[in-house]
Amino acid sequence: MSGADAEAPLVALPTALASLLDALGALTAPDLPDVAVVGGIAVNIRLATSSTAHRATSDIDVVAHAELPTALEVLSRDARLAGVQLDVIETQPITDDELDGFDDGNKLFLAGHRWALDTAAPVRLAAGGSTVTVPVATAAGLIAAKSHALGYGRPQRRATKRGGDLYDVFRLLEVFDARGSVAAELAAAPCELGRLVAGVVRAEVLASPARTARDMVDAGGAVTVERLLDVFEPFVDALPSNA
Repeated sequence: MSGADAEAPLVALPTALASLLDALGALTAPDLPDVAVVGGIAVNIRLATSSTAHRATSDIDVVAHAELPTALEVLSRDARLAGVQLDVIETQPITDDELDGFDDGNKLFLAGHRWALDTAAPVRLAAGGSTVTVPVATAAGLIAAKSHALGYGRPQRRATKRGGDLYDVFRLLEVFDARGSVAAELAAAPCELGRLVAGVVRAEVLASPARTARDMVDAGGAVTVERLLDVFEPFVDALPSNA
């Protein structure tokens, strides 16, 4: 184990996700471009505090630096991923100038996923006596990526996964932004990410908090409107706005 691996935080995977440990080992392939775990399993890893998964998932979603061979080509050859639904989003380094002329939805997708990759940190995952160290998006990076799905997701996703996306963002903020650290990271992020995320939260959460709370119920999140506002309002207030 390298020194960096030894210093990475150790997370015991919830029982419901333990079967994915071997598949996650595919992300350590030496010829793989830079990657980071995002999506539902990354949220579970960041919120892993018990034997119960935050929201059980059988998928592995990653963001990857776009280069040859592509991450998808490398991972598709790995037998450990057989039977696992894998989604790879390729990204390139991007600057504010390069985003000129793009609408907010495209800006958030391109900049949010790249920032999730650039700010990811290694985590040692353990299950059944085995461990594997993989880069996982931070809470702030996950919120940047998930905000795009909330605000600009395709109709089918919004119809089937809106409640889960809302609950993921809510729990990440409730756990990691109690002192404003997630908001501070996003406010300092490049490409106006703080403003873009704030716009989504205002439109998708704060514009109708009662509906938001109802939507979370289907994802297992029994959240009161008061609790929801206690989490989201100070978060948005700490971010840049369009004003």
